[in-house]
Amino acid sequence: MTETKKKKEELVVVKSQEKTLEKQSTPSEAEIKEIKVIERIIDNREIAPQDAFGKMSKSQIELVKRTVAKGASDDELRLFIQVCKGANLNPFLKQVFLVPRWDSREGREVRAIQVSIDGFRAIAEESGGYAGNEDAVFIGEEKVEYTANKEAKVVTAPLEAKVTVYKLVEGQRYPFTATARWTEYYPGVKMGFQWHIRPYLMLGKCAEALALRKGFPKQLSGMYIPEELDKGQVQETDEQKSQRGMSTLLTIISKCGVDELIEYKKKIGDTNKYNAMQKQDLLKAVENRFNEIDKETP
Repeated sequence: MTETKKKKEELVVVKSQEKTLEKQSTPSEAEIKEIKVIERIIDNREIAPQDAFGKMSKSQIELVKRTVAKGASDDELRLFIQVCKGANLNPFLKQVFLVPRWDSREGREVRAIQVSIDGFRAIAEESGGYAGNEDAVFIGEEKVEYTANKEAKVVTAPLEAKVTVYKLVEGQRYPFTATARWTEYYPGVKMGFQWHIRPYLMLGKCAEALALRKGFPKQLSGMYIPEELDKGQVQETDEQKSQRGMSTLLTIISKCGVDELIEYKKKIGDTNKYNAMQKQDLLKAVENRFNEIDKETP
């Protein structure tokens, strides 16, 4: 099979998966009506950003949690809606995302707000000074080897991407150019799925985001698109997995009955999943739960 044919087959698979996900996430007519109400709340200039969450009904909040903010707590969702409102970004148009990330310091999953390249463009346009941009110009190429489905593969990737955006300043159109380099943004073979499928698109987005931030620093300072942060997101280490598993187990133990506690006490003693200190903490949690049950028993 030729390399060109392999790439075509990979793209067919990716597009098929995207269509399936899109079909599965298609909202009902009732949900579409609710989404329009939420969008009006975000668009309404008379509502302050900090008040937007309070303007939403319980059903609307649950809809947001089911669609664009899965797994979010009320506090995380409140902040997310406030940012959407303040930046006039529409999460249902994929201009902004609430992305789950593992926080090793807190030992739990948290959610970070990230703006898409479409969101960057919308913010720039909202400023009144955005005057378009040039297509990305790519410089140089290199072969990147990676493994997919236990098969060794090679993709041709650009060394650099350069994008120019334009801004109107006192009626004059000024260019702002930025360059993104593959070595600075490619997240590696384990995390680079989209980078292997669309290497030029991914690096081009990074360059455009850099140029937009350069041209519109007041509006975009401190904001980054997901593609710019991919390299900083490493796969969960064994230690992080252990911490996450332990956090979940501690929550379960706190709600167990006597029979379940006896079983967990034995399992904790036999397992090699946790180190000696973690086992000690888990066994202490079991004993504390036993004591709580004793106090609750008349």
